[in-house]
Amino acid sequence: MKNSTKPRSRQRSYLNLLNGPFRHDRSLRHAGSPLTYCALLCVLFLLPALLGSCQREPVPGYEEDPPVLPVDSVLTCIRVQPDGYPVRTLDLFVYGADGLRSLERQVTLEEPQDTLLLPTLPGEKILVGIANSPHRFNRKALERYDAMEQLTFKFTDDDPGCPILGGFCTTDNHDGEIHLQPLLCRVVLTKVCNTMDGYDLLEDPHVRLRDLPDAAEILRKEEFRPTELLDADKWVLLPCDVGYFPQEPGLVLWCYPNDTPEDVLGVPRPALEFECSIRGQMCSFEVPLPPLPRGCSKSVEITIEGPGSFRYNIQ
Repeated sequence: MKNSTKPRSRQRSYLNLLNGPFRHDRSLRHAGSPLTYCALLCVLFLLPALLGSCQREPVPGYEEDPPVLPVDSVLTCIRVQPDGYPVRTLDLFVYGADGLRSLERQVTLEEPQDTLLLPTLPGEKILVGIANSPHRFNRKALERYDAMEQLTFKFTDDDPGCPILGGFCTTDNHDGEIHLQPLLCRVVLTKVCNTMDGYDLLEDPHVRLRDLPDAAEILRKEEFRPTELLDADKWVLLPCDVGYFPQEPGLVLWCYPNDTPEDVLGVPRPALEFECSIRGQMCSFEVPLPPLPRGCSKSVEITIEGPGSFRYNIQ
């Protein structure tokens, strides 16, 4: 039996763009004189008629340092597609599409919507959406889109039950749709077969992933080449020993992407390690995994033929 241990990073350096401070001023000022109070009531009664019935409700979130927009500001339509994944919080970043590609607005939605209208400066924008972030963002460090492209998340901070999602798009005529995708890759142990003679059991079977990428860039779509690795994730136990009948555990293991081609030397890709006891001897079998694109799913079948012999199939 193996003790579950927290993965250890081989290196510690990574881009520190998170954990910035939030400022949120909800204070109210006194209305003033009775005349001012009457004028305020008139405005409150007339405002719905002036805005019209198609006006949207205020964004149910908050924004750091809301910008002062010019009179010629436009409404940008932002649609968010999470592709079936849960979204608890959503951070939206609006960058100019030209020049320095500076950050114009950052809005945090605590009650995410599929579609919203956001006043922006004139011109097309780069829209970035990040859902379920475990950290707050350092706005100053993300003032340029070039910095946002380097924003990384740690594997140990992610949650398969509510994964970190990210995506971006460029608006067309002040309209944009962001498709949010997870970084996490799924590796499923679908079947374990025991073809040994003599009715020997695969006792105390357990499985884990090795050489896991420690972090990944949230906006990267391909060419994931990790610079830091975790030695191994924790062990996961199979339901029971494996005998004459195949076992189909359906165990799900998680890791961040590494899509290095098989014919390219570099950082090793993750591997699935299966370990069990055969005739009182602890035996280990390592299955090298293929390139793992972002958010992919792979299924692994293992056939144990003896203490030093096995076959596998990956789909």
